[in-house]
Amino acid sequence: MPDAPEADWNAVWTTYRERQLATPGFLPEDEFFEREENVARYRALVAASYHGHVERQLASMAIPDGASVLDIGAGPGTLAVPLARRGCRVTAVEPSAPMRRVLREYAEQERVAVTVLAEPWEEIDRAVLPGPFDLIVASYSLMMLDLRAALAKMHAVCSGRVFLFWPLTPPGGRVVERILWPAVHGVEYPPEPMADCVYNVLFQMGIMASLQAEQNAFEHRFRDLDEAVAEFRDRLNCPDGSETLIRKSLDRLLGRDADGTYRLDRSSWNATIHWDVRDQPIDDGRLPAL
Repeated sequence: MPDAPEADWNAVWTTYRERQLATPGFLPEDEFFEREENVARYRALVAASYHGHVERQLASMAIPDGASVLDIGAGPGTLAVPLARRGCRVTAVEPSAPMRRVLREYAEQERVAVTVLAEPWEEIDRAVLPGPFDLIVASYSLMMLDLRAALAKMHAVCSGRVFLFWPLTPPGGRVVERILWPAVHGVEYPPEPMADCVYNVLFQMGIMASLQAEQNAFEHRFRDLDEAVAEFRDRLNCPDGSETLIRKSLDRLLGRDADGTYRLDRSSWNATIHWDVRDQPIDDGRLPAL
């Protein structure tokens, strides 16, 4: 019996992303984080809840002081600023203007220097990058349509190691979104590709990466129902007139404590995927003919 044809995992990734972008009501990440209020909420969540997770990320990479680092999708500087504080020479790729402003404010507050590039990773000319870099990191920022091309560019401008952080199971907040999305938009919520897909894309590129799974347990707390409604109204990109539905649903779906605060369990399994570019060449990124 002949072997079954091998799936093209980059095509699988692209299909997931294209389905998301074609879903009614879905707001791409670049548009979502062009809104000042969404950036402010995300920055507050990072400051309140992500310290332990960030420390584990930094420890897992074991980055020597003075290393040159490229942070792709740096956001508000969650990793970029702590790395610069440790003496690393950091270049941050961040296409969102509000995110860049917050990142620069954070860097100034910590009195460190971070070089910031405004274009999306897919559009950056390799000639403008001050590499090669000792380390490249992309932390929950793999939003591109052509993942294979994006990973190949990372590999090409790195002289050491590449680290990717990506969900292995859907984040806790997605449960609420998947429940509410059909009621708000009339269609199912579009799932995103998980870390197994990322790993398989690398494998088909000839990169034998390592993958470590970690369960992250934390709660997202809201001081009252109004705060929860405001956040999910934006996360769901709700049309006018749907706030009452959102309010009733969240009052039922979220946990509530005696002091009137609400909580969302955002626990999930995440993956750290990494490889050393010095150990293995990369092919042309194409599957062999069957």
